[in-house]
Amino acid sequence: MFKHLPRVDYPLLIAISLLILLGTFTVWSASGFSEPMLERHLIRAVIAIGCIIVMSAIQPRTYERITPYLYALAVILLLGVILVGDSTNGSQRWLIIGPIRFQPSELVKVAVPLMVAWILVAEAGRPDIKKIIICLLITAIPAGLIFIQPDLDGAIFTIIYALFVLYFAGMSWKIIGSFLGGIAVIIPLLWVFVMEAYQKKRVTQFLDPESDPLGAGYQIIQSLIAVGSGGMRGKGWTNATQGQLGFIPESHTDFIFSTYAEEWGFFGCAFLLSLYLFITGRVIWLAYQCESPFNRLVSSTFALSFFLYAFINIGMVTGLLPVMGSPLPFFSYGGTAMITQGICFGIIMSLCLQKTYKP
Repeated sequence: MFKHLPRVDYPLLIAISLLILLGTFTVWSASGFSEPMLERHLIRAVIAIGCIIVMSAIQPRTYERITPYLYALAVILLLGVILVGDSTNGSQRWLIIGPIRFQPSELVKVAVPLMVAWILVAEAGRPDIKKIIICLLITAIPAGLIFIQPDLDGAIFTIIYALFVLYFAGMSWKIIGSFLGGIAVIIPLLWVFVMEAYQKKRVTQFLDPESDPLGAGYQIIQSLIAVGSGGMRGKGWTNATQGQLGFIPESHTDFIFSTYAEEWGFFGCAFLLSLYLFITGRVIWLAYQCESPFNRLVSSTFALSFFLYAFINIGMVTGLLPVMGSPLPFFSYGGTAMITQGICFGIIMSLCLQKTYKP
């Protein structure tokens, strides 16, 4: 299993480290200079980097071999959440095992792309209707269990992971168009029969935040004030006021980009976006050097998923998208999500760099 030294892509590792460093400065500022919060963030950052190193040392064939077991474990843990999970803010998404409290839905980010790729590479060729249906049925199990928690955003993301793998596997554009048409039909049904009141409020808040400036629209209005007040050069580190004075709820987690934009301005935001684009492009470039279809599909999907999370977070903070529970990867304060990203990038480095190391 660990027959090789860690396979580390240093440009990727440096870019990720820069993200974590910038995130650490911003967490310190946005949290009101909370030392306990900074310490927890740094511990999780070290664990995430450690996960990259350790996971990159595992042989690529091992990941392919353990994929079905990892998928089964993810489903079992999700069932455990439904039966004995810990509730927070009305949602039962956490599982407590001994001293560890974590979200099993984070494991799905790893397990579903691996499982769908594992199914597709079992038989060569572009995915036909039969393969696509099998992949979606396999994806529907964890997606359904996440939806029950309830976590509509997580369920939708789970399906997106599978669609990314199918896209990179060469799913025809006719089928992709059919999916998009189906989604257009399903959205009104979701609004009427599925979405909860708070989820509908997110959408109406996105469309017209000024309709309820002291209620549902308050957070996004304050976020836009913070982003705009940063100007071109920003106010300087620790000089942001919106987050520190409590105008922006969750200023160190989901809305951390608002504080960063206020402190570092347009130029700082451009630099941060360039880091996310570089990491995504670098992984996709490495993935397409892979000879193994499994390695290529998994790595490309992880890269696109990583970029999707960054895009959604920045989009919701700047009012381009509805508010969703999506942290900024390697940047926001939080434990499980950062560690999961570390695991994903460790797997990427193992899968993409295998040809450099001979068994």
